[in-house]
Amino acid sequence: MESAKDNGESKTDVLIIGAGPSGLMAAYWMARCGINARIVDKRGTKVFTGQADGLRMRTLELFDSIGFQHRVQQEGHVAVEANFWVPDGKGNLIRQGPHCSSKANESPFRNMLLNQGRIERFLLDSIQAHSDLQVERGVIAETFEYDEKMEDDPNGYPITVKLRTLSDEEANPSSLRVTETNHTAAARGVARGNLLLDDWNELVTRSRAKETKSEIVKAKYLIGCDGAHSWTRKQVNIPLEGSTTDHVWGVIDVVPISDFPDIRRLGTVTHASGTILVIPRERNMVRLYVPVQTIEAVTTSEGRFDRSKITLEIIKQRVQVIFAPYTFDFQVCDWWAAYQIGQRIAPTFSKGNRIFLAGDAVHTHSPKVGLGMNMSMQDGFNIGWKVALVASGVAQPSILGTYDAERHRLAEMLLDFDRHWSGLFTEGDEESKPQNMIKVVELFEDFADGRKSFYGASELVWKLENDRDQPAARHLTPGERFPPVKLRMQADGNLRWTTRLLESDGRFRVVILAGDMREATQKDRVLALTQSLSGSDENESLVLDHYTPIVGHFDSAIDVIAIHSAPWTEVEFFDFPKILRPFDPVRGWNYDKIWCDDACIWNKDCDGKGYERWGVDRMRGAMVVVRPDQYIGWVGELEEVDELTRYLDGVLIRKAANNCPH
Repeated sequence: MESAKDNGESKTDVLIIGAGPSGLMAAYWMARCGINARIVDKRGTKVFTGQADGLRMRTLELFDSIGFQHRVQQEGHVAVEANFWVPDGKGNLIRQGPHCSSKANESPFRNMLLNQGRIERFLLDSIQAHSDLQVERGVIAETFEYDEKMEDDPNGYPITVKLRTLSDEEANPSSLRVTETNHTAAARGVARGNLLLDDWNELVTRSRAKETKSEIVKAKYLIGCDGAHSWTRKQVNIPLEGSTTDHVWGVIDVVPISDFPDIRRLGTVTHASGTILVIPRERNMVRLYVPVQTIEAVTTSEGRFDRSKITLEIIKQRVQVIFAPYTFDFQVCDWWAAYQIGQRIAPTFSKGNRIFLAGDAVHTHSPKVGLGMNMSMQDGFNIGWKVALVASGVAQPSILGTYDAERHRLAEMLLDFDRHWSGLFTEGDEESKPQNMIKVVELFEDFADGRKSFYGASELVWKLENDRDQPAARHLTPGERFPPVKLRMQADGNLRWTTRLLESDGRFRVVILAGDMREATQKDRVLALTQSLSGSDENESLVLDHYTPIVGHFDSAIDVIAIHSAPWTEVEFFDFPKILRPFDPVRGWNYDKIWCDDACIWNKDCDGKGYERWGVDRMRGAMVVVRPDQYIGWVGELEEVDELTRYLDGVLIRKAANNCPH
C-alpha cells in the first residue's frame, strides 16, 4: 500500500457519504437538478448479491416517476398472496391461505421482490442518464469539521471533510478483486454465472488497484447515508437509541431442492421452535429467514448468543427441522448472513440546516418487515430534492427543516411495526399465529405500503384545520401521495399513469383539474385561471415566471398540466389555453400537458373514475400543487390563485430575491 498523498482542497455544493439505496436516491436528485455534488463510498464495489429485497408499492411508484420501474417489473418477483403453514398435531404441516390484501389494487404496482444490487444498478443508470456524477468507491471520510457560524450564509462552505482513497486491498475482500484475466476469483455468490452482464462488467472494471491519496473537501451540505455504524452520525454526536434482543436469525438466498409445495410462494412455516419466512426471488432463488436462537452451539460462556459462530450448515439444518416432513437442501447459495433483532432510532435526523442523515444511519430494525430498503430510499428521495433545490437557489432554505419532521415520524412507525411483527416469529401459539400475523399486517399496511405518508403541516404542506376534507377535492389530502390514475392524452388518446406523468425532475406541478370543458362557463373559469397564472398575452407573466428556474434544465421551477373530465372525443386540443399547449417553431406543440379522465375500452385500468377517486366534482374541477416527490402540497378551487401564490412564495425563491449563484 502506498502512502497517502495530499492533493490539496476542493469544494462541492453537496457531499453524500454512502452509496447504498438512500445515498443513490439523494444523488439522483443532484444529477437531475445539475448540482455540483460528490458521492463517496468505502466499499470498492456496489452490492451484487444479498442484502435487502422487498419493494413496496409506494417505492415502485417513485421508481416509475424516475423512469426505471419497467426494469423492476421485468426482473422481479411479484409478492401479493401469502400462505401460512402450521402443524396439524400429527407430525404434518397444513396450509392456511392464501391471504391477499383487500387494498392490493389501489396502485398500478404490486409489492415485489428483487435484490438490492439490481436496484442500485437501476439508480446508477438513472444518475448517469442525467449527469456525469460518478460514485467514488473505496473512499472513506477520516476527519470532520463544521463551522456553525457559516450555517446561514448561502455562499458559505461550513463543512470540511478529509477523504482518503483506499487501496484495493483495503476496499475489497480478496474474493471480490476480479480482473479481466482472473474471472474465477469470486465472493460468496458473486460469479459470472450469477450476475447479469451490466453488474459483471462493473465488477471487472471497478475492482482494480488504485493509488491511495488524501483530499480536503469543503461542502455546503452533507448527507450521511453510511449505514447503521454511520461515521457521519458519530461526527455530529447523534446517538441511536433503542435496544437489541437476544433473538438470532439466519438468512439465506438459495436455489432450493425441496418437495415443500409452497417453496416458490410467499409465506411462513411455523414450528414449535420458531417460524420461517419464505420469500421467492428472481432467478429461481428463495430467501429464507430462519430462527437459530435455540441452538446451544452458538452460545457464549456467559450464556449470550454469538452470531459469529453461526454457519451456513447450521442454518440449513434448522430449515430441515422446521420443514419436516418435507425435505430441503440446496447446491447453490447466493448469499447468507446472521443477525440479531434490534429496533433503534436517532432522536433527530439532522444537524442544523446543513447536515442530514438517512436510512440505516438513523433507524435500524429487523429485515423481516420488508421495509428497510424502502424507508431508506424514501428518506434519500425526500432530503435529496429539498437539498438539490435549495443548493441551486430555487427553493427557500426553510424547507430543509421539513425533512426531520416528515421522516422521523415514519421511522417511529417502522419500529413499532417491527416490534409487533418480529415477535410473532418467536412467540405465541402456533395455531393462532397466522391470524395474528394477518391482524398486524392489516393494522400497519397503509403505512407499510405507502398509501399514507402522514406528513404534517408545514410550509410544504398546507392543511385545513383538524385535517377535515378539502371541499374542492375530498380525497386529495395535503401531505399524502397523489393517488395514481391512468389517463388518456388529449392529443392522441394514448395512456399514462400519473406516477409517470408527474415525473421526478425537480419541478413543482400545478395540476389543473379542469372539469367538464364542454361547458362554456367552465371553459371561462379555466381561461381566467390560466390568465392569472401566465398573463393575458405571451409577453406577460403574473405567477409562473416570478420564481427562480432550475438553470440549465427548465425555464421554470413550476410545470402546469391539465386533467379534464369530459369524454375524450368531445373536447379538442385547441380548446385549451396557450399555457397548456406551448409552441416551439421547430418542434411544434407540446402535447403532454393536457390529459383526460375518460374510460378506455381497450385498457381496464383506464376506467375514467379518477375524479371520483380524488373526490373532485366532474363539472367544477379543482387545483392541486404536487411537490417534486409526488406528495400533495396544496389543494384549492380554480379561483384561489392568491392562496396558491402564497403557498409558492413560502417554498420557492422569487427572482428578485435570489442572491444565490448558480
